[in-house]
Amino acid sequence: MNDPGRLRERLREALGPRTAGEALAGDAPRQAAAPWSARPAEAFADGLEPLAVSKDIHQLLPGFWQDTAAGRVFVIERRFELEHRHGRLALGRALESSPELWARIGRQPALGGVNPRRVAFLDIETTGLSGGTGTLAFLVGIGHFLDGHFRLRQYFLGGLGQERAMLRALTDYLADFEAVVTFNGKSFDLPLLHTRLVISGMSTALTELPHFDLLHPSRRLYRDRLTSCRLGEIERWLLGLTREDDIRGADVPALYFRYIRYRRARSLLPVFEHNALDVLSLVTLTVYLCRLFGGDPRLSGADRFALGRDCEGDDRPDEAVAQYEAALTGDLRQTDHDECEKRLSLLYKKLGRWEQAVALWQTVSARPDNRMLYPLIELAKYHERTARDFAAARLITERALLLLEGHHARMGYTSAAAERAALEKRLVRLDERAARSRMRPTGRRVRPAE
Repeated sequence: MNDPGRLRERLREALGPRTAGEALAGDAPRQAAAPWSARPAEAFADGLEPLAVSKDIHQLLPGFWQDTAAGRVFVIERRFELEHRHGRLALGRALESSPELWARIGRQPALGGVNPRRVAFLDIETTGLSGGTGTLAFLVGIGHFLDGHFRLRQYFLGGLGQERAMLRALTDYLADFEAVVTFNGKSFDLPLLHTRLVISGMSTALTELPHFDLLHPSRRLYRDRLTSCRLGEIERWLLGLTREDDIRGADVPALYFRYIRYRRARSLLPVFEHNALDVLSLVTLTVYLCRLFGGDPRLSGADRFALGRDCEGDDRPDEAVAQYEAALTGDLRQTDHDECEKRLSLLYKKLGRWEQAVALWQTVSARPDNRMLYPLIELAKYHERTARDFAAARLITERALLLLEGHHARMGYTSAAAERAALEKRLVRLDERAARSRMRPTGRRVRPAE
């Protein structure tokens, strides 16, 4: 069931001294409203009074009334040409991308078999940002490709009593879709819709479709390069899109409650525009990520490095090596360059490509300004375990100790004591192994003296 208690509290906060009952009654004459507990139960629909959509909304927005088994709902519809550019990219480019690539980027194998024309790009606006059973989705934007264009539909909850009608329209509309694309929908949009469908006693099939949540690959690739991974930041830096006069997401609930109070649809126009832009950004962000993962030759060194880490996380070491090698020929910050060399050398080691690993460790450790221990430690391991050259391993370990004492300890690194103990233990072990090696018989038979 709905939670009218929580909703009343939100309405009182948003609407001031007027009662929640008056707000829910729209533009009814201002008169004292009876307490909720004093109203007859039959006056409510699922615990909330039904409200009609403001009469002027169809004059402000292109839309139509849709009849469902649970009532009527107002639907706004807009169409965009495939060549329509949202930021730097055209919407239609999403149709050129491979679903197998979607599955790779989203780490969702089920996406590999979907038809891009049967994918819904979905974003919702709600009465609160914290979720929970008292939060309603009052606007659901759904975009998809159809008949040579991109169709955007926005299902609007014009009155709190119309939720079942809106949910019914959504489930009917999405019945034939094969997947859904969102931004942070895994944590917010779909769980909220799932809750509302369960409360309304409806099928939750639409929230169980294969799901491509664009936030997660964006965060994997850009968490170290952007100040945040909010959609607005992603749009600005990756898509080349800056919204003008856009509302903040935190202001959306208050605007909806203001509409509920005054029944003036014009105040919601910024919300409809905000939602529409969100949906379009889902499309072009999909295009952008597919270009990135698809091997666009124009990628920067920083992009290559981020892709290498992602491939490594997906246990694709050969692909990671290729990305790291390409990244080192491009533009990288010094810290990223150092990290890229380290990751690449360890992958060479993992793949048994010892010649390349040793060469890279030697290159890094030989630099006059080198302050990193790892190449010396890895070289010592190689000479001890693989080449079995204990003398060389000992010399390299001593170099590592000198570096540790000369730089790391002086800089106050907290790991210096543990690293020193490990290196000293290695020296003792190398001496013991070298001694045993000298004592071991060579296997040659010595002819006795005559």
